[in-house]
Amino acid sequence: MSSDPVSDLDDTESPRGGIIATHLAHPGTFIVFASKGKVVERHPVILWGVNEDGLAVPMTMNGTWDDIADSNSFVLFPTGDCSRYERNWPNLEHAVGDILFAE
Repeated sequence: MSSDPVSDLDDTESPRGGIIATHLAHPGTFIVFASKGKVVERHPVILWGVNEDGLAVPMTMNGTWDDIADSNSFVLFPTGDCSRYERNWPNLEHAVGDILFAE
C-alpha cells in the first residue's frame, strides 16, 4: 500500500482544492508584476491549470500565479490584452496604469 493519499483514490475520487487539469499556454503569455507605474518582472506562463471550481489559473515554473499572491500581478496575453480574474485591460499600458492608480 502506498503512503501517497492520491495513489489510493479510485476514479470517482479526487483530492480537494487542487488543479484537476492542465492545458498548454500559448507562447508569449506572461505573468507580469508591476509597481510604481512600470513593469518589474515577466514570467512565462507554461500551462493553464483548471481548478475544481472550473477557474483557469496561469502556471509558471514556480507554480500557480508564479506561487505569489500579489495584487500587482496580471496576465499578459500574446494578443496584447491583459487580465486578472474579473479585471481586464486592452493593453499593457492600461494595466500598469490601473495598478499604479491602485497603489
